[in-house]
Amino acid sequence: MSNTQIFHLTSKDRHPETADLTQFLTQSEGADTIVGPHARVYKCELHYESTTKIVAVKRIYPRGATPEDIERVDVRVRREIVVWIGLEHENIVQLLGTTEKNQDFPSIGMVSEWMENGNLWSYIKETRPLIDRLQLSMHPTISTDLSKLVHSQRVIHGDLTSANVLIDNNGRARLVDFGLSSIIAAFEGTSLMASAIGGALRFRAMELMPPLEEDPTNFDPKLTTACDIYSLGSVTLQILSGQQPYYNINDDVLVALALTQRKTPDRPDTQKLVDRNEYWDFIQKCWRKDPVTRPNAEEARDELFRLRKVVLA
Repeated sequence: MSNTQIFHLTSKDRHPETADLTQFLTQSEGADTIVGPHARVYKCELHYESTTKIVAVKRIYPRGATPEDIERVDVRVRREIVVWIGLEHENIVQLLGTTEKNQDFPSIGMVSEWMENGNLWSYIKETRPLIDRLQLSMHPTISTDLSKLVHSQRVIHGDLTSANVLIDNNGRARLVDFGLSSIIAAFEGTSLMASAIGGALRFRAMELMPPLEEDPTNFDPKLTTACDIYSLGSVTLQILSGQQPYYNINDDVLVALALTQRKTPDRPDTQKLVDRNEYWDFIQKCWRKDPVTRPNAEEARDELFRLRKVVLA
């Protein structure tokens, strides 16, 4: 199924209309289900045109959401699918279609390929020796080219973490969850938002949080490509050190406080690969407080390739 076969955009409401795959999907008993703070992912079989394909069905369903919240989420999801369906690249997970909501599933589902290797972080922990992390982090599809391809598509990811970089059967990194940050941002300032942010907050650019000394009611953050570069530095830190940003702060509320104080993560106390000063310097460049002074995607790519030559020489 190609994008042109499953997608067209109505002029009336600018909502996407993808192929409704509901009748072609089955979920086997005991099949994998991944439950996160703001979404559930179901492993299903797609029976279509005499073929069977293992797929993922993702439904945005924040914990504690009211029926009104779900309705708002559904409207935002339908709009943000426009972003996803318009992206065609070998390092982006393809959207195959959607499923309709019903009494068991109150939100629309997004159908995409199932990635058996899971996300980047689980893949590194479970299948890669520590010594291979350097090689993996330097691979262009893992690091800078991920940000570069997003920016070249004129789209800001806005929620780049190791959890939404998936690894396909060929070991290639594939990006997912475009537009998710703007959907969740609809709940900014609510208790639902506090429960939904979770670990993604640790990768978030500090300028997306109101400064401690300012009135948050007048704060109007803007996503930029520099936000993705900040997150790229955080992903690089986690890959190399095995520690998430702000590893020494257990409470996400205190992480949010550190961001409002414009405090960047501490350097992990580790003798692993991140103890190389060259990498720590690169990560700190990505975390510069002034977004305009951070590397752009091309500069970040060039810097990582330079580091690869130095360290692996």
